[in-house]
Amino acid sequence: MKRHAVSVIMSCVAVLVSGTVFVVALFEQFALVEVAASIITALQVFFLSSAIGDLLEKKKETNRTRNSAVVLATIFLVAFYSFRKYFH
Repeated sequence: MKRHAVSVIMSCVAVLVSGTVFVVALFEQFALVEVAASIITALQVFFLSSAIGDLLEKKKETNRTRNSAVVLATIFLVAFYSFRKYFH
C-alpha cells in the first residue's frame, strides 16, 4: 500500500513539473518546448490516473515500468527545456 502511495505522489509531482515547464515555455515563447510539454503532461496525467487505479484496486506490486517512464519523461522534458533555454 505504501508503494502505491509513493507511486501516486511521484506521478503527481511529475504532472506538476511538466505543467510548470509548459507554462514557463508558453511565457518565453518556446514553441517546440510547449508542444513537447503538453504531450508529456497529458502522458503524465494518464500515468497518474493509472497509479490511482492501482491504489484503489489494491494491487500487490507497483508498475515499475510506468514509474520509470514517469521519471524519464520528466527528466527529458526538464533537460530539453534547459537545453533550449541555454542555446536560445
